[in-house]
Amino acid sequence: MAQNVVINGVTYQNVPKVEIPKSTTGTAEFYDTSDATLDSGGKMLSGNTAYADGTKYTGTIATKTAADLTASGSTVSVPAGYYASQANKSVSSGSAKPPSMISGINANISTGENIIILSKAISVTPDVTAGYVASGTSAVSTVTLTATATIKGATTYTPTTSDQTIASGTYLTGAQTISGDANLVAANIKSGVSIFGVAGSLTSATVSQDGTTKVLSIS
Repeated sequence: MAQNVVINGVTYQNVPKVEIPKSTTGTAEFYDTSDATLDSGGKMLSGNTAYADGTKYTGTIATKTAADLTASGSTVSVPAGYYASQANKSVSSGSAKPPSMISGINANISTGENIIILSKAISVTPDVTAGYVASGTSAVSTVTLTATATIKGATTYTPTTSDQTIASGTYLTGAQTISGDANLVAANIKSGVSIFGVAGSLTSATVSQDGTTKVLSIS
């Protein structure tokens, strides 16, 4: 800013600075800084100095880079300072899943697979990995599931005269075996009779008696 200066009774208009000879050599320069807006070091980068309205200020604003950013889950902390270029920080993507072992049953559940609910109450402690959990997603320490499916272990079925049925929705934990019989062949089944899709070929002997001689004939 320029000022009107009076020296030895003479007014000098719009003087931006005054130079006064030094006691040694050269001149000392004095500028008018009364219109400056700098009023603290917090408005200037660290390592720089400037004068404003007769006061010298030393900058305190630190220079920062992407290395100064820190991430915790979905939160990125950006410390105050001056960034000479764009700074980015990636956050990891977390997930919530049940443990691999649930009440003695090896689940080994992968993303996208179905979970079969068993016919008993079980407690599940989810394994929540570190990282970002999307908004609206809940992660709890213990979940109790009450199932409605029926558990059926290994069973062997012997054919009878009526059907034997495994109800829908049954969770099978063992092999289901339908018994077979080596005697289920056509020669052991009466002709005209079919058992489990095997048509019989066995014919019965015909016994007849001559009315005169009383002789029995078998054919």
